[in-house]
Amino acid sequence: MSEPLTLAGYIRQRPKVDWRFPDEFGLCERNLDCRQLCILEIMKWQGERNPIPAFLNAFDCRTDGLLLRRSEPVLQNGWSAIRFPSLSTDQLRHLVRSVYDAEGYCLIYYNAFEVPFSAYYRKHDVVHWALLIEDDGTHVTVIDDTGDPAYFEGYIGRIPSDVFFPALQSAGGSGAAIVRRNDAGAAASMEVQFARLARTSVEQMLRQGGLDRLAGFVTAVEALPDDELRASLDQLEFDIHYFRRLRKLWETAAGSGVIPEVCLDSRWTGPLTEACNQWSYGMGVLMKWKRQPEKFYGSRLTGYLRQALEAERQLFDGLERLLEGRP
Repeated sequence: MSEPLTLAGYIRQRPKVDWRFPDEFGLCERNLDCRQLCILEIMKWQGERNPIPAFLNAFDCRTDGLLLRRSEPVLQNGWSAIRFPSLSTDQLRHLVRSVYDAEGYCLIYYNAFEVPFSAYYRKHDVVHWALLIEDDGTHVTVIDDTGDPAYFEGYIGRIPSDVFFPALQSAGGSGAAIVRRNDAGAAASMEVQFARLARTSVEQMLRQGGLDRLAGFVTAVEALPDDELRASLDQLEFDIHYFRRLRKLWETAAGSGVIPEVCLDSRWTGPLTEACNQWSYGMGVLMKWKRQPEKFYGSRLTGYLRQALEAERQLFDGLERLLEGRP
């Protein structure tokens, strides 16, 4: 019997890694973030055949002027990520090598704003995740959706160790992580999990001010002077894309049969689809505006944001009605 493939071997025997397009589960960069996409590759390698429940989270919303955020997603359904922070370049190099030798991979996280082999360098001040699949002592091989073409061909990069580790250390906040699964944590039925996520979403968006904060974000975009709005296109595109992902994931779960039919109700599934569409239209305007900076698309953008906000209100009202058994 042949020995099991390493993660690197598994990756290389499959079709080319391209997170832009849905995989066999309907998952891609439209509904998962960088951390989740890296973990998805590990899950597939380990034989997981139903990964969507691990990534479903409740909805929430946090804003600060033009910044639109949601809580960092946590793994569900028995899966968890264990982080190992490091304090120096030598310690990080040793830690990554140890994790790689023990696990066959190593998840890496760092502040992308400070890392020159990232396309986010000097653009987005965010914690970014990548998946290291090989470490031969002189180079590391990394899967990353934002790799600089100087080191990356598509989503896979080969980076000299003497470039990789000092860059991570200088970025600050860098570390390593592994993924674990506890089968006992996956005992609850999907119907029970859905009810918990829906209830938490209603609480956070209706009772704890999530929708009010979202409305404040839309108002802040509307009130911004034209020149300042033009200067904020990159940040708005980044934030809206990230915020939209969880909505797209719920839509994927509903459409693929992961969410049980008894939980599906047009009072929330219809508004969910509409919210996804309106956020997508807003994204389209932002991308078009960046290509045509001499024009002004502010009113079109805010129109889509207003319609997205209304769809969000209907979504959480529909979930609340479903949970309470109201017509």
